[in-house]
Amino acid sequence: MARRKQSDLGDMSTRDRIIESARNCFLEYGFQAAPLRKIAEDAGFTSGALFGYFDSKEDLFYAITDPIAETVVKKLDEIRAEMDAQPEKQRLNSMGQVYYPHIPEIVDILLADRDATKLIVTGSKGTKHEGFLDRIADRNATEINKAATQAENAGSIEQQTMDILMDGYVSTLFNLITSGKDRDTIIKCMEAIGRVYEVGITALMKKEK
Repeated sequence: MARRKQSDLGDMSTRDRIIESARNCFLEYGFQAAPLRKIAEDAGFTSGALFGYFDSKEDLFYAITDPIAETVVKKLDEIRAEMDAQPEKQRLNSMGQVYYPHIPEIVDILLADRDATKLIVTGSKGTKHEGFLDRIADRNATEINKAATQAENAGSIEQQTMDILMDGYVSTLFNLITSGKDRDTIIKCMEAIGRVYEVGITALMKKEK
């Protein structure tokens, strides 16, 4: 197809066709290996026409993944603020009470676009979202250990150990989303696993204090 005219740039159906083609290509190849020429051809355009809508391959990738990633981080920030509002000495023990009611909200955010979630998990190498799950796990581990230092009768867990525990929890959540499990199953699993982690982490803190 010929290069699109400048007056056509507001045609959202065209932009949507490019995004849909890119979505399929990124899912198949990952960000780094996905060929822009194939994305453009599958959408019915030349490679040059694609740049009338997106500045780069990264820009196109982020058009798909940023809404999910940014909404997840915003929700986690809200949860952290709610936890920080708890009395310092009680914060560690109240974390679960604050967190569990938000699990359905987190799951719904990730389910809103399973493909984008999958791209963040498995196809984002070479982008700003590479290591996204690790960053979430790190912040969770840091917050838990911070709360432990403020609590009575609790000791912190070695950071490496806590990182591994949080990596497992966060990875499980995202893997359940990308596996195609239904919403209720995912929520029940994450609540159950969360309570197991809570008991285990509490026990470790008692042993290591």
